[in-house]
Amino acid sequence: MKLPDFSLPLTRFFLVAGGTLLLLASLCLLLPPQPDLSVDTERDLPLYSLPFGKELPFYPAELTTPDNKLVNWRAIPGSRLCGECHPKETLEWATSMHAISDTDIIYDSTVLENTDASVAGEQHGTEKGRWCEGCHNPMGVVTGAVTPANTVQAVENLEEGTSCIVCHAVNHAEPLAGNGALETDINGVFRYGHPALIAAAPSRHARDMRAIRTQPLMGNAALCGACHTEIRPPAVNGATPLMSLQDTFDEWRHSPYARQGIQCQDCHMSQDPAQFVRILKEGRRPRKTVSHRFVGNNYLLSNTNLPHSLLMTLRGGSPAGMNRLFQRKTFMDELGQTHNAVVALLREAAEIEVERPHIDPATGELRFTVAVTNAGAGHALPTGPLDQRYLWLEIVVKDKRGNVLLHQGAFDNVKGEEDQNAVRWIKEVTDVEGNPVRRHVLFDAQRLFYTRKPIPPRETDRVDYHLPLPASAGRPAQVEVRLWYRIALQDILENIERQGLAKVGGVIVPPLLLEEVKANVEGKT
Repeated sequence: MKLPDFSLPLTRFFLVAGGTLLLLASLCLLLPPQPDLSVDTERDLPLYSLPFGKELPFYPAELTTPDNKLVNWRAIPGSRLCGECHPKETLEWATSMHAISDTDIIYDSTVLENTDASVAGEQHGTEKGRWCEGCHNPMGVVTGAVTPANTVQAVENLEEGTSCIVCHAVNHAEPLAGNGALETDINGVFRYGHPALIAAAPSRHARDMRAIRTQPLMGNAALCGACHTEIRPPAVNGATPLMSLQDTFDEWRHSPYARQGIQCQDCHMSQDPAQFVRILKEGRRPRKTVSHRFVGNNYLLSNTNLPHSLLMTLRGGSPAGMNRLFQRKTFMDELGQTHNAVVALLREAAEIEVERPHIDPATGELRFTVAVTNAGAGHALPTGPLDQRYLWLEIVVKDKRGNVLLHQGAFDNVKGEEDQNAVRWIKEVTDVEGNPVRRHVLFDAQRLFYTRKPIPPRETDRVDYHLPLPASAGRPAQVEVRLWYRIALQDILENIERQGLAKVGGVIVPPLLLEEVKANVEGKT
């Protein structure tokens, strides 16, 4: 029996395939050179406001471009374009805080309170807002959209917050300089993004999009640090910079994790961040994986248990790509996975222990120590803008029948605040008159101080309790301790109504329980 001869069809296949690739490669060579897409402000945006000088078009943000010129807003590739070839990564990103860093209504209303309603914002408030927008709305800053006159149209690629192109066009980072200290070469990105042309010259696309093999900065903490360092420059307010508004990068830089070469991306871009941290806590080195969820600490804006309309309102609407790249159910399922990853990671961060609960024979007081350990975070605990992110301890003392003898640190679900006698890790901010600044209006901040300093990585903070018990109380038998985390103070929601964006009466910023332990008085945990 004669076997069929496959050599001729295979030969034709390879000839056709090779010829096609050669043709596409030739087309790439024949394409016109990359046009100069930079914007001359005097010629193209004559109404763009430059109160800090022509040489500082992005200031007070530290963001810049190689030629220090603005970017043509029509030429920025949107993340939906990336999703045509990278649907998984784009869907993951769409559930992240990066995707809504500018549309998040809590942020949006708060930046308006700073630029439009603060004392410092009375002069050049909108332009001073570039300080905030350099991280939250970098595309708006580099295109010239953050200016009093309406010079740039509101298009999809300017509504995407920290989009794909923001990170994937970075040349350089100065992570200790403050808000958005990145040099982004968006004007230099090769614009011929047809999938066939990318397939013909993938190395060019990888180079343009800063694949980690061509741009090691993509896997380095310095890239993250440029926005996770917050310093208010004198151009916004004050005679000197207001430091330590956010020190997350510096906290990591001085940590054991940095000395071991563990970068921000290793944990926060892992497919399973909580598992990654658990393995680190065991003293082992986890295998690196990659996800674009950018799992962090915002358990509120990923919480699919909230009413859908409320959640979408808080997030600033449906994401780019909805009903084009993915359906609502697909997005919500993915958002639920992101939420679970956020909660799991937060709960890996802290460990608590009750030490030596006993009755002092001299005073009759109940005495014990609560040891709070930053066991899993590669930065301080808590971290970020610590006038909003904070921890507190709840203490419940019971007798042997379960009757509550003392309760400190309970959360009031009606008022949206915890017992003010609770031990808290938070940064207090006051204005020039000494009034508390509780709505994140940092334009007017004058003084910062901690009620209790954040806990450095792998260190422990011990809180001593000497609790007098009511004379009528029975003998305490058990101490319950809960460690709570909260993403923001209730006061920040006032900004939404003050700016006339929405009614939020009855909406509470809920806390998240991180850890709970029980200890018998004069016994073991």
